[in-house]
Amino acid sequence: MTKNFRVFNVTRGYSLKRSQALRAIAECAAEWVEENISIRDLTLAESIAARNEQARLREPLALADMRHIRVVPPPGAVWSSKMLALDANAFAAGYYHPVSA
Repeated sequence: MTKNFRVFNVTRGYSLKRSQALRAIAECAAEWVEENISIRDLTLAESIAARNEQARLREPLALADMRHIRVVPPPGAVWSSKMLALDANAFAAGYYHPVSA
């Protein structure tokens, strides 16, 4: 396939670059009508459903595996850095409520 191959958008009635079509599909804004030939825009409900499916298939965040990690300020640190450490610990534990705000 040539580098400047164009894909037709059926919904809007114009052609766009293949890389733009691939980006729209990756962002759940469009889907293939005919593979590598034409795409169509997704409706809002279809786009939300596609993003939810994409999120469901994605690997969970690595932070969820980090148990019992504590952020400790260095000795002699000022009070505000202790509050930042408390905020960091709460965020890592999954119950973040800004303490220092």
